[in-house]
Amino acid sequence: MSFYRTRNIIMFDYSLNGLHLDRVDKIIDLGFLFVPSLDFRPHIDHIVGKAVLILGFIRRHSASFNSPKCLSVLYCALVRSVLEYGSIVWDPYTVGDILRLDRVQNRFLNNAGYCLNISHPPHDYQPINDILCLESLSVRRQTHSYRFISGLLNGKIDAPRLLEKLNIHVPSNTRYQGTFYLQTDRSNYAANAPLPRLMRLYNLYNL
Repeated sequence: MSFYRTRNIIMFDYSLNGLHLDRVDKIIDLGFLFVPSLDFRPHIDHIVGKAVLILGFIRRHSASFNSPKCLSVLYCALVRSVLEYGSIVWDPYTVGDILRLDRVQNRFLNNAGYCLNISHPPHDYQPINDILCLESLSVRRQTHSYRFISGLLNGKIDAPRLLEKLNIHVPSNTRYQGTFYLQTDRSNYAANAPLPRLMRLYNLYNL
């Protein structure tokens, strides 16, 4: 008798006290959008859409602003905070998802260049960023991830259930110097799950 895995969803109509329970295909818990496939692309779609709406509000009310610090504070407090919330969980690994997040910051830089009258070549936002001094979203996500796993190791973050899942490498020879032992994963999904990704990032930072 052979056993195999199936991806077919078992459909069943549930009821409680005679009332039919509606089936949902997504749920928001602690600010994260979850779907049955546990893919975070719908969550990224959600936060990008939310950030764009807030950015539109800022653009409509900041046309007469001429203070770089004021614009930067508005963006960081209202828009970037949305794009970064819980990023150690859903940090994207595909180029398309990374670019979608970056485009939101580029939209802000483009609007800031208009408000501050900063000349720049089309689609080149570096002259504007030289004044606003905003780190790229990718760099900030990596920094947050590194600080989180460092906090686990040095006890600043009290999460014993996460700590026990870290594959700390006990050196038996001098060839492998990584802090964590990384197993070979069979899929990109498994390789980029939060803990394997955090351990891999920590190893890279401490080479």
